[in-house]
Amino acid sequence: MSFSNLHSINPFSWLRNRILRTIIFIFIIELLVYHLYYSNHNSWFDRKNIYDDNNNVNDVNHQIKIQYEFNNIIETAQEKAVREKRRDSIKNGFLHAWRGYSKYAWGYDELRPVSNIGKVKFNGWGATIVDSLDTLWIMDLKDEFNKSLEFVKTLNFTSSNSKSNVFETIIRYLGGLLSAFEFSEEPIFLEKAKELGSALLPSFDTPTGLPYNFVHLNPDRSIVDPPDGGGLLAEVGTSCLEFTKLSKLTGEDEYFYIVNNITNTIFNAKKPIPGLFPLRISQLTGEFTNEHVSFGAAGDSFFEYLLKEHILLGNSAEQYEQYRNMYIESIEGMYKYLIKPSPIKERPDLLFLGELQYYDSFIGKMGHLSCFAPGMLAIGSKVFDRPEDLEIAKKLVETCYWAYGITKTGIAAEELWFKIIEKYDYGEEENEIEGQEEGKNKFNGLPNGIEQLMPTYYILRPETIESLFVLYRITGDKKYQEQGWKLWQSIDKWCKTSSGYSGLFNVNAGSVTQNDSMESFFFAETLKYLYLLFSPPDLISLDDYVFNTEAHPMKIV
Repeated sequence: MSFSNLHSINPFSWLRNRILRTIIFIFIIELLVYHLYYSNHNSWFDRKNIYDDNNNVNDVNHQIKIQYEFNNIIETAQEKAVREKRRDSIKNGFLHAWRGYSKYAWGYDELRPVSNIGKVKFNGWGATIVDSLDTLWIMDLKDEFNKSLEFVKTLNFTSSNSKSNVFETIIRYLGGLLSAFEFSEEPIFLEKAKELGSALLPSFDTPTGLPYNFVHLNPDRSIVDPPDGGGLLAEVGTSCLEFTKLSKLTGEDEYFYIVNNITNTIFNAKKPIPGLFPLRISQLTGEFTNEHVSFGAAGDSFFEYLLKEHILLGNSAEQYEQYRNMYIESIEGMYKYLIKPSPIKERPDLLFLGELQYYDSFIGKMGHLSCFAPGMLAIGSKVFDRPEDLEIAKKLVETCYWAYGITKTGIAAEELWFKIIEKYDYGEEENEIEGQEEGKNKFNGLPNGIEQLMPTYYILRPETIESLFVLYRITGDKKYQEQGWKLWQSIDKWCKTSSGYSGLFNVNAGSVTQNDSMESFFFAETLKYLYLLFSPPDLISLDDYVFNTEAHPMKIV
């Protein structure tokens, strides 16, 4: 039959077939575009490398052994008794503070442990309660945990009378809820985590996707604009662990897309030194607005999360190599520009981690917050098979521990300033400083080579204890337990009040004055890391969990 005869029999068939072919062609083109776009944008939907046929995350990361093989260590009955006695001391310290909070400040964010009144600091949602959930579970305080669970049921994360710091809300509340859910499998914790995660989504509605510094978690309030100078690196760049875990537990990919975009934006921002990201970045342009580089305050957790997000996601998915590469490049930059040998003649074995005020201006300031870095380096040494990182970690953690011993209270100050000298040969002329006697500087009573403690306060920070815990779990060296116990004894002596524990105004003063503040992270981090330091090493193994920057453990997928 000829074409003309076919057309005369069915005049619409030719047109219908052509339209059908066109639709099929457009569908194929769109499918190819979709595949190419998402394969080049770190798509969470590209699951072939990390998901099995049942949509469960493959066990891709457990080939890496992080913890020491503790089966090789024989613990005597006497050693066990001492360890458990110390752990009980820490648990009793927790209970003392918890009971004080419960009596005087239940439902408030924190307790003022000297005046015994409650304080609203993070929206009045009971930050201490949510921050303590997983610590209560780990310490087997089930009655206290169940009371806290009932409190969580009453929370409404979509309404607040005050603006919320996005960073603090994520690490304390969202991190606490997710960890509590993974431990207990109580559905309310995941429900509230999803409620909070959804309420936070508008904070990422910026031209770059970098989150605002503050938001009003209330539908009839507008988002607070970022201040001039942009956001802090640690604040805008510390959310990937929590939102990745929320995405996995809920099956909703939007949470992961948002935080992965943040990493891409920060990665693409111009910086003169590879791996060293300045402390301020604009949410409007995605460009850095200063040259200050620090692994301490305002920078710390960004670098920490590069490593931990890689661990959480697994190391077999090619699209997540970005976290690995960014982390290693940052560590190499740290080694080259920020780590210096000790200027202290009596302790040439120490290293310290300073900062760049500008790219060409090094300062010898090592903050207490920087003391998380030894733990980070130790974990990274195992994950990426970089044994030299572990040796650097050992020297840095020794410096952090040493900083406690040089004060009158045995507690480290917020910042320790090292004297910067060009040569570290410890020759007589090189280290001759006016006013030094018997290894001390008579102007401040500190060891030669230390310029000052400034600021001098202590707010119950956990970072040195965190690194001692990690170094113990990775090396099996019991000296880290001994050092941790000594730090706890100093905290228990000087910071304890009738209802809890307080920070100190000046750790090196002749007369110690408490500052009447007990941060929620004292429950979430300081006491948890101390408790785990003296617990059997299979309790929250580093092979199975990563800790967010508020010490909330999350299962490695």
